[in-house]
Amino acid sequence: MKKKSFLTIALIILSLSLQFGACGGSGDSGFARPRPQGLVYLQAVTSNSIVVMAESQNESPVVVSYGPTVSYGQSASTSGTKATTGETYMHRILLTDLSPDTLYYYRVGEHRSSFRTAAGGGTEFRFAWMSDSRSGIAVHDQIAQQIANENPRFSLYGGDLCDDGSSYSDYKDQFFRPNQKSLASRVPFFNATGNHEKWETNTKAFLEAPVSSSGNQGYYSFDYGDLHVVVMNYMDPDGYSINSPQYNFIAADLAATTKPWKIVTTHAPAYASGGHGEDEDMIAMTNDIFEPNGVNLVIAGHNHFYQRNYVNGIHHLIIGSAGAPLVEPGPVEGYVQVSMKTHCWAIFDLTPSSLQMRVYNEEGDEIDALSLFQ
Repeated sequence: MKKKSFLTIALIILSLSLQFGACGGSGDSGFARPRPQGLVYLQAVTSNSIVVMAESQNESPVVVSYGPTVSYGQSASTSGTKATTGETYMHRILLTDLSPDTLYYYRVGEHRSSFRTAAGGGTEFRFAWMSDSRSGIAVHDQIAQQIANENPRFSLYGGDLCDDGSSYSDYKDQFFRPNQKSLASRVPFFNATGNHEKWETNTKAFLEAPVSSSGNQGYYSFDYGDLHVVVMNYMDPDGYSINSPQYNFIAADLAATTKPWKIVTTHAPAYASGGHGEDEDMIAMTNDIFEPNGVNLVIAGHNHFYQRNYVNGIHHLIIGSAGAPLVEPGPVEGYVQVSMKTHCWAIFDLTPSSLQMRVYNEEGDEIDALSLFQ
């Protein structure tokens, strides 16, 4: 009787082990099923593709089920991984052959969410901006939830996502907050890397750029409807001074686009009254590239306040703290139109002929607005 009981218990343990992958380790036997470790979110959306990011403790393929209904009907598995410093792997699952401007549902293990592919030309859409969240987790929590309530199609971030990007725990505890994870699981984001998260192991693991002519993951461009966006990398090893690879890419890229609306996103602004002040390399790029090619907005963070500056036909926006400690801006003079010490984030509504911006504080109060027309 004792032998029979022992055998029964052993069979139950073996059955559970096979079902949940408690033995077998790597999963090569076909029994172990790698499960994401809490991070599932979206990157690199285009009109016909998107990248689902999923964290796992190993490199065994992660499978995404997806389709235009909750019945899914299609699946894709890991196309590549990058290791974090936390002994985990960020899986890239590329979903392709999607239809433009279409709602899709997807599932990774127990995680279920949805996304919409990029719109085509002539379409109205909404996007969001925030920057410099760092260790201000309470403010970041508020802003991430308010952005989610606005239902943007995608988000642009201005870097400094956490205090120290070389720290896995800083990324997980400060940036990947519950509200942020929920937002990013259905609203893909594009980040202009800042000096705090750095262009190092974890940032490279957590971010995936769309394919562009830069051939670079740190700086790139993409189209969304009638909008062309350039995303800069403040921490690129070669910088962005005149004739650097990043400078030359941006010059060629903006000269080639035919989109009616052009935005540049970066961490450090060209023009700033107060804070870190002006950036000479960005001013040179503005004079030599942005102004001749009709850039409408340059959006940055780095300085922890809100400031709207206007120089030679371009609005240079500093929307610079979704949580980082606030600092006093400089005086309102010269190119400064609006300046205030406040946490801030923004919503943009774009049509083929108009671009409307509304800026809010962490409480959701509107603090500035701007309307541009073609």
